[in-house]
Amino acid sequence: MIKAGITFMVLALVFYTYAVFSGRKEGLHAKHLLVFGAGLLFDYLGTHQMSLYARTFGKAPEWHNLTGILSLAGMAFHFLLALAAAFARKTERINHTFHRVSLTIYTLWCIAFASGAIAGMLKAAKH
Repeated sequence: MIKAGITFMVLALVFYTYAVFSGRKEGLHAKHLLVFGAGLLFDYLGTHQMSLYARTFGKAPEWHNLTGILSLAGMAFHFLLALAAAFARKTERINHTFHRVSLTIYTLWCIAFASGAIAGMLKAAKH
């Protein structure tokens, strides 16, 4: 359960990182939406696995729960914003603002990712 959750979260990190920075460099394209969607899927799957683990072996610290939920919601919002921009065919006009928001949400997601890793290592060190 925990290994699957960790694997999913690392995959989410890889996909998000590629989508955010490649999309910033090249502009928002369909391939970025696909990669971003994969990152969101892996984020959800990882969050679900970690939630199952927490219910079985003890709850994660509240600060991590809060950052995790906010970052998942932020990435979902970010993906929907990218999708709307692509379908509106206004990606060129939206790109500048989108990528500024993108880095902010990505940074918050990375904080949640790191806080989960730290919380997990601290918990493992106690046992």
